[in-house]
Amino acid sequence: MTVERKTGRWIRDPRRVLWPLALSLAVLLFVGGPGHRSPRSIAATWDLGHVVAFALWSYLLVSWRPVAEASVPGQWGIVLAFCLVAGSATEGIQWVIGGDVSAADFLRDVAGGLITLSFLAPSARKLRGGARWAARCLAAILVILAGIPLATALSDEAIARHQFPTLSDFETPLETNRWEGDARFTVSRAVARRGKASLRVEMGTALYSGVSLVYFPGDWRGYRFLTMDVQNPSREEIVVTCRVHDRLHEEGEQRYEDRFNRTFRLPPGWSDIRIDLGEVARAPAGREMELGRIRAVMLFAKNLQQRRTIYVDSVRLE
Repeated sequence: MTVERKTGRWIRDPRRVLWPLALSLAVLLFVGGPGHRSPRSIAATWDLGHVVAFALWSYLLVSWRPVAEASVPGQWGIVLAFCLVAGSATEGIQWVIGGDVSAADFLRDVAGGLITLSFLAPSARKLRGGARWAARCLAAILVILAGIPLATALSDEAIARHQFPTLSDFETPLETNRWEGDARFTVSRAVARRGKASLRVEMGTALYSGVSLVYFPGDWRGYRFLTMDVQNPSREEIVVTCRVHDRLHEEGEQRYEDRFNRTFRLPPGWSDIRIDLGEVARAPAGREMELGRIRAVMLFAKNLQQRRTIYVDSVRLE
């Protein structure tokens, strides 16, 4: 067979190219991907790989002769059943190997299948005008929903860069996505020291309870202080700890002496927490903290006897 005839066969049957790609996507669902503290936009983009993978796999499925010759309802049933079964299987494998399991991935899986059914499958040409329009609108809606985390991440990352050296002041609606923790936290517009809002943090009675700022510009070189305003609304003092660590600590053994820790006593009312970044840099034993690669700022209480509430405002560098 000549080179030209071989090339023609590959062009006429694109599945010869798509099968290796489909197998590669199957591997990438379980291997690789963004790290624990990768930018949210990268993680959200990676998650959209479910849409691409299931659209491709569904296309290969409907290209298989027994499915291609099925009725329109038959093709829809087969593809949607495949998306649900394969989606459940991938999430189950993720759980077994210790990966992230997300119910939102089912939305992305089904969105990929609907893209194929509405635009690429042989049955798509057999749909009547109204049914075809409805199917494509449904597919578009699911893709838009699947893309919301990426749009949210890109928006807040742009806002965070614009706000810097303010790390979080709770004046924009997406900022709680920069925080995580076992304590309950919500934006409060009833209490604020600067601006119109603060973060209400309800700490529990676990051994450690608090919040962590984990998504922010991490290059703090050239600044002297980390500051934040914290209100204790009760009549009793609250003792909290502020912890700061860098990339090396997070990717290492995470020893206590390898990070910055300081305890603060919060009397009733507003308190100023002001931390010298020179002390932060010198805090790890045997090395200097990388102020150009700070990964997290934590504020937490230890061994509370009852739930306590604090308000955090204007976390910033000076």
